[in-house]
Parts: sequence; structure tokens; C-alpha cells
Amino acid sequence: MFDSKKPINYHLSFSNEIGAGSKVLGNLEGKGNFRVAGHFVGNISEVKDSASTLVIDKEGLLTGDLHYSNLIVAGTIEGSITVDEKMEVYPTAVIRGDIRYKTLDIHPDAKVNGLLSCVDLDKTSSKDSEILPFDTKKKAS
Repeated sequence: MFDSKKPINYHLSFSNEIGAGSKVLGNLEGKGNFRVAGHFVGNISEVKDSASTLVIDKEGLLTGDLHYSNLIVAGTIEGSITVDEKMEVYPTAVIRGDIRYKTLDIHPDAKVNGLLSCVDLDKTSSKDSEILPFDTKKKAS
């Protein structure tokens, strides 16, 4: 299934792209689908209400933080990640950084080193009945 010759993003059209062999330094606020096949140093964020997809291709490297609606990772990310909707991590991916997500799909052989935090779980509150009291008093003999 993953050995197909078809690229991971064959069904997307991109409004922005950093090509293989390129290196870009700075911060970017994107609108629309965005693909990184080169090296990007800086933070990437999405324009509010855009609901687009960021793709880090196999050769792509992002050194910085990112916040996007959807994310597909086949390359390398070094920085914290916030994904509002769906994140998919392919077998060739290497991620070093914390991830906040709504839906996460990590394929076998992907390498992820960081804390994972589900946004939906952050919204739920604990009930009083779930909290156990902790008593430090010693029992009398």
C-alpha cells in the first residue's frame, strides 16, 4: 500500500511550494495548500478560516513551529506542531517536537519524538467522582 510509485499528495493542488534543493529563511503565513520539498527555516502558520493542507515531502525539512488545519508529513520536522483537524505521518517521516492534534494517523516505521496532546481530550473536564483524595496522615497503632 505504501510502496506505490504515486506521490503522497497526488490528489492535492498547491497554491504555494518550496521546491527541492531550495532553502528559505523566514516566517510564512499561508493560504491554501502548501508543499515543502526543500528546506524551510522559520515558522509556518495558516491564515484564519483557510482549512488547507500543508505537505512536508520526503525530501522536505522544516526547522521551526507550524500551525495548520491539516498536515501530511513524509519528511522531517524539527519544532512544535499544532494541527486543527487531521495529521497524517508517513513511514519516511521524522518528527522532533511536541504535537497538538485533533485526529492523528501515524504509519508504521515513522519516527516521532515528542509529547502528543489530543485537543479533544483537553476539552473534557474531570468529574469530582474521578478524583481520589490523598491523605498524608499516619495511622495510629
